[in-house]
Order: sequence, then C-alpha cells, then structure tokens
Amino acid sequence: MKNVRKSPEPEELKNYREQYSSQFRRWTGRKSKNGKKKEKGLTSDSKTFNAIRDTLFADQKGLCAYCEMKLRENNRSVEHFIPRNQSTKENNYDLDWQNMLAICLPPGGMKDDDLENPQLLKDLPCCGKKKDGFIPDGRLLNPLNLPTLRLFKFSSLTGEIRPDEKACEDSCIPIENVQFTIDTLELNVQRLKDQRLVVIDFINKELDDEMIDINDLEEKVAVEYFGDGTDNWPRFFTTLRWVLGAGAEKHLTNISYSG
Repeated sequence: MKNVRKSPEPEELKNYREQYSSQFRRWTGRKSKNGKKKEKGLTSDSKTFNAIRDTLFADQKGLCAYCEMKLRENNRSVEHFIPRNQSTKENNYDLDWQNMLAICLPPGGMKDDDLENPQLLKDLPCCGKKKDGFIPDGRLLNPLNLPTLRLFKFSSLTGEIRPDEKACEDSCIPIENVQFTIDTLELNVQRLKDQRLVVIDFINKELDDEMIDINDLEEKVAVEYFGDGTDNWPRFFTTLRWVLGAGAEKHLTNISYSG
C-alpha cells in the first residue's frame, strides 16, 4: 500500500450528485418495504461511473490501492473506504469522491485459471473482498492519508509484507495499525507473497553486478522501473522501492515523487 494523491472529482460525479442529492439514492440501490430492489442509481449511469473508474485508475497510476497489483479494464472496481451503508443525510459516502479508491476485482494476484474456481475466490480473499463491510475505526490505514514515506518492508525469503518499525516511528503511525491493515486486507495471502517474491528475486539478480557501485546500480534500475513518474507504476511499487533502497529514494526524490 502506498500514498494515493487524488485529482479533483470528475465533473460527471459532481453533476450527478447535484442532480440526485435530494433523492439520496445509494450506489447499489436500496430495498423498498416490499423487498424489491430499487433503481441502482449511479451504477446505471455508465458515463458517470466510467468517469469515476477512469479517474481513479489514472490517479493511482494503474495499481490497486491496497495490494498494488496492476488493474485491468476487466479487473478493477470502485472501493468505498467507509462502506456505503454508513451513509446518512448529512454524509452520503456513496457519492463522496474522497471516499473512493480503485481496487482489484477479483482479489489481487488471482491467476486466470483460479478465476474459474469460485471456492478459491471465496476462501482466499484480499483487499476489498477481505475488508468487505468493515467500518474503519482509526486502525485501518487509508491510502489517501498515508505519508509518502515507505511504511512497509518485505521478506526476501517469503515475500511477506511487514511494518517498517523506523518508518512508523518517523511518521508517528502506530506500528500496530500498520499490522492491523496488513491483516485486515489479507496482504500476506500466499499468492501475493509468491508474486512479490518473484519480483524481489528478479531485482536482486539485476543488482548482482560487482563491477558497478551498488548505490549507482540501485538508482539505475529504479530509473528503469519508475521512469519519470508520468507513466503507470509497475506492480508492487512499494516492494520495488524497498528492494532498490537508497537508489530508489534518490530517484524518487529527483522526479519529485508525491504519491
């Protein structure tokens, strides 16, 4: 998980909210007294819904806000950090731009063959599927409120994601909240650990050149992966950043990285 910087809300969403705010329609629709589902509202407005998804995708440079797997046209969804069913007349979380993130759908890291197995989707969720209807209580980290400082470290043996104690201390974020976020989103589900490990091993092989100073080599590889910051980020951005160490930090500073 990394810091996410959001652009202004799409005009389509602003117009939709102004048009329908008096009716207070929820995104997924509500059931009437007779149990029938009411009109879906925003999801039935493809122009507005697509504008939201596309803007979130661009803001996050193509990565899931939680697991940092790449998002695809048919593999992305809109996440409400505070569940939509918590909406009130005073706070409509359904249509709150600052409550929306782009996440993987289905759970990140699933292989194409796995998608044919509904039981795997049910038994091994992560990200939004794992978070489900959890109501944030201050412990779950919100990507929109993270520092640009890297808060996580990784195991070169297993691909496991862990809190970075020093980074947590420097940013005044309780380490237990970082661990709670990892656990709540199931960011250490085996398939994610396995795929992170592939990335870690590959980068370490690239860094195995005794003819070049390690700091220079780290920065050189960071340039290859992160570019000038205008294109989409590579998957597992934070993992790459950790592996590339000081070289990554130097390059990200050079390109004025801000999330």
